[in-house]
Amino acid sequence: LLEGVAERNARVVLLDITGVPVVDTSVAHHLIQAARAVRLLGAEIVLVGIRPEIAQTIVQLGVDLSGISTMADLQGGVAYALEQLSLAIVARPRAA
Repeated sequence: LLEGVAERNARVVLLDITGVPVVDTSVAHHLIQAARAVRLLGAEIVLVGIRPEIAQTIVQLGVDLSGISTMADLQGGVAYALEQLSLAIVARPRAA
């Protein structure tokens, strides 16, 4: 993760946890540490793919994600990242 951020001069990083079956205190701790490290490199991390049961577990564990942007799905994360970078996806005209 950190090497990719540095090599690509990334300003926004999407971390997709869609496939993560369970979040416990250890997983939450690793996510927070990753976010801190990404911020030290000058990028923002956006946690995406948070299912309702994962959100409930994070709240029940008392995990503080206040410094991490979160989106329910990857589409929302991409839209947020584009907005942060003042970019947009536009259709190109078809060649005649």
